[in-house]
Amino acid sequence: MSTSAIAPTGKDYNTVFEKPMHGGGVSDRQRNRLVLEERRRLERQGIEPATVVNLNRFPLTINLGDLGCLEVPPANDAGPGSMAIETIRISLRDLGDSNFTPVGVLPKELAKELVREYGSTGGVFWYCGTGEPEPKALAEAEEAQKGWWRSEYQKAVDAWSRYHQHKMITDRQRDAARELFKLQEIEALPEWVVLTRRGQDRRDCPECGESIKAVARICHFCRHTLETEKEG
Repeated sequence: MSTSAIAPTGKDYNTVFEKPMHGGGVSDRQRNRLVLEERRRLERQGIEPATVVNLNRFPLTINLGDLGCLEVPPANDAGPGSMAIETIRISLRDLGDSNFTPVGVLPKELAKELVREYGSTGGVFWYCGTGEPEPKALAEAEEAQKGWWRSEYQKAVDAWSRYHQHKMITDRQRDAARELFKLQEIEALPEWVVLTRRGQDRRDCPECGESIKAVARICHFCRHTLETEKEG
C-alpha cells in the first residue's frame, strides 16, 4: 500500500507551539502553556495511531481549520492508498476575555472525520494501528465501492437520458462507468464517456467526410448544403 505521513498546514497548534515560548504577549504565553500541558496530558495517557485506507483513484483531502489539512493518497495499480495518523492535533477554543481552553483531537477522531467526509464512496475505511488492514475489511470496502459505482453509473444514465449534456455528468460518474466496464458489468462504455464535449458538438459532413460543427448549414470544406441534406 502506498502511504503518506501527515503534513500539517494552516494554524496547526501541534507545529506552532512545540516548545516553551519566551517572547510574545501574556495571552500568547498563556495559550502556549495550555497547549503544552494538554499535549503532555494526552501523551501520558498514550496515543494510539490510526490508519485511513483509500480504494479510490482520487486523493482524499479535508481542511480542518485550525487543525490543518489531511490528505490520503489515491489508490493505484500497486494497491490502495493509505495514511497513518500517529500524532494528536490541538486547537484552542476561545472562551472570551482572552481565556482559552485547548482541544486535543486524537488520531482516531481525525480518521473518523475523513471517513465521514468520503465514506459514501464505499472505498474508505480506518482502523487502529499502523499495520496492514484485515483482508475482511478490504473485501467489505471493495464490495461497498462497487455498490457506489453502480449507483453513480445509474445516476449518469438517467441524467444523460433526460438532458443529453456533458455538464450533467460528473467525473466520478465517468470513473464509475470505466470501473464497471473493467469488471464486465457493462458491455461497452457509454457515449457520455467515450464522446468528448468537443465531439458532441461536431459531426461529419455527408459529402466530404470532414468534421464540422453540428449546427453548421454549409460545410466550409466542400460547400455542401447540409440543410438540404437534412431536409432530403
